[in-house]
Amino acid sequence: MRKLLPAVAVLAFVALAAACQRGLPVEEADKALMLRAADLAPFGYGLTDTRRFETFDKIRYFDGSREITYEYETPASETEHSLYLNVTVSVERSGADAVVSYGTLKTAMKLGLKANGVEATEKTKFYRYGDASEFYVLEKDGDPIGNLFAVRHENRVYMLVLSGMYFDEAEVWKEVIHEKLERLSGYDPKS
Repeated sequence: MRKLLPAVAVLAFVALAAACQRGLPVEEADKALMLRAADLAPFGYGLTDTRRFETFDKIRYFDGSREITYEYETPASETEHSLYLNVTVSVERSGADAVVSYGTLKTAMKLGLKANGVEATEKTKFYRYGDASEFYVLEKDGDPIGNLFAVRHENRVYMLVLSGMYFDEAEVWKEVIHEKLERLSGYDPKS
């Protein structure tokens, strides 16, 4: 029986993973939620041809929840305008599921950053949105290198990691992100 339990657990995990649909079409309404590299140009990001370094992914999980991911990463050869941006939007079945997703994503991001020698320092009383939000300045070797931003609003989670430029003024950050979060509030994932 003891030998059977790990095999059953593996099969259950494989079945759940297979029950999700990956590679769903990413619609313009999905993309409009994402803070994209081109959106950072008015705030000092200097690379204009950003689309070639962008990827989108959309997944529908077995329970009906959805996740859309945007990733932007310049190649190592791009030293003058090096930037990494990852945005994950998760639409859960309920607010309770969003609480779990929010905590899990935030913890995973912070652990991943720490494993790479990046410290996340929370800026309290910063820009707030939704039911819960947190804003961090990321530092490596004592120098600011980026931000981590997390929002939970009803059954939705918005998680962002930025490296290569950073924000530390609440009013500027609001100007950067507020429109995207307002879109998230009314977002209805169609597929």
